[in-house]
Amino acid sequence: MNTLIFFQTAFAGRRLATLGFLWLVMITVAALAAPLIAPFDPLEIDPVGRLAEPGWPNLFGTDHFGRDTFSRAVYGARMTVIIGTGSVAVALLAGGLIGMISAYFTRLGHFLMRCVDVLMAFPALLMALALITLLERSVFNTILVIGIVYATTTARILYGMTLKLRGEVFVDAAVCSGAGHFSILFRHILPNLVSPLLVQASFIFAFAQLQAAALDFLGLGLPPEVPSWGNMLSEERIYVTRAPWLLIYPGMLIVLSVFSMNLVGDALRDSIDPRFKDDIAGV
Repeated sequence: MNTLIFFQTAFAGRRLATLGFLWLVMITVAALAAPLIAPFDPLEIDPVGRLAEPGWPNLFGTDHFGRDTFSRAVYGARMTVIIGTGSVAVALLAGGLIGMISAYFTRLGHFLMRCVDVLMAFPALLMALALITLLERSVFNTILVIGIVYATTTARILYGMTLKLRGEVFVDAAVCSGAGHFSILFRHILPNLVSPLLVQASFIFAFAQLQAAALDFLGLGLPPEVPSWGNMLSEERIYVTRAPWLLIYPGMLIVLSVFSMNLVGDALRDSIDPRFKDDIAGV
């Protein structure tokens, strides 16, 4: 009930954010029901019908192998949800633990935060490229790399928030009552970080789409046989003058998804505890 009230408050009077949220819901539904929505097999090749213009029955046309672009876009939504959700889980789990532990155990925190600072000195795409070259192309490795890249930002944000909460009265009361370190961190401090973590997750999800598309475009992300919006852009870029729709549709899907996620993240950020607004504003 509290979560429902939080979302209602966040989107009240925000038409663009509401539209963005509805778009994300539609993408999620398309990802879950891709076999039912896609009219063709996304891997089915039809050399005779290659580079067909948008129309019926190929709503988005066909690519250079004759594969239905609309079906590939629908299955690409599935990769978008999987990579975004997986990257968020890795970033929040790894970055959240490092940030909370660093703020609570200050001596260990000085060392861990210096390591985080070193990693944050590298641009996100450069660090992702360095990590992905050590691994083979797969969905799991793409999720792992993107999650690690944004775990650094999450660790830094959670570090500052945990430091603030550590000085609150309820933490002092827990210490006086004899609560252990594990209990203080995960039963008293963590519940107060749920709303900021939710906002951080929305931004990571958006940035993960850009990173995944960039890696796919450079040929270092998902395997080429996996339908994804980034792979679609990478494969069809040489047909930009002959069949521009092959780049327009996946490109617009990426733009709309990232823009919608940013709108949702902004709405959530404005609705959280005002003590944390300044910490999340720099994400």
